[in-house]
Amino acid sequence: MIFGQERYNKFSMLLHWMVAILVLILICLGMYMGDIPKGDPDRAFFFNLHKSIGVTTGLLMFIRLWWRHKNPPPALPSSMPRWQVFMSKLSHGLLYVCLIGMPIVGFAASQFTKYGVTYFGLFKIPPMGSNDSEIRDFLQSIHHDLSYLLMGLIVLHILAAMYHWFVLRDGVVRRMLP
Repeated sequence: MIFGQERYNKFSMLLHWMVAILVLILICLGMYMGDIPKGDPDRAFFFNLHKSIGVTTGLLMFIRLWWRHKNPPPALPSSMPRWQVFMSKLSHGLLYVCLIGMPIVGFAASQFTKYGVTYFGLFKIPPMGSNDSEIRDFLQSIHHDLSYLLMGLIVLHILAAMYHWFVLRDGVVRRMLP
């Protein structure tokens, strides 16, 4: 098969773009939530929305990881330099670590509050731990730090896609476009 004709399957594309949209929403919500003062009546709504979308993203990422294991991605071009192949694998691996790790750590942090997680107002996952501010703050700091790593990786991912699309024109990006 000639490179460029092999594409991700439709379900892989759907998962990729769903997660991409949800992550952009989560980043915007996360930035906005930091400015909502305690006591503001909208604070709980935005925190619960962020947690609900985060749990959904985490679940989608587990599905995506399982699906990727069962349906490996198309091969990269044989002409691609080894350092680019290495960077592609490294950056994708780190994206997966962040996109699975952040929901887990965020959910865990919620378990050490008095609130737990209210999933889109449908049901509540009560906290399993005590209202322990030391553990919660530690987990929230990891969640926060991972958000900066994730944003950097997203920028790198987009820049690499633009490089392949506009400069190399090698068909790498077309594999993930619907």
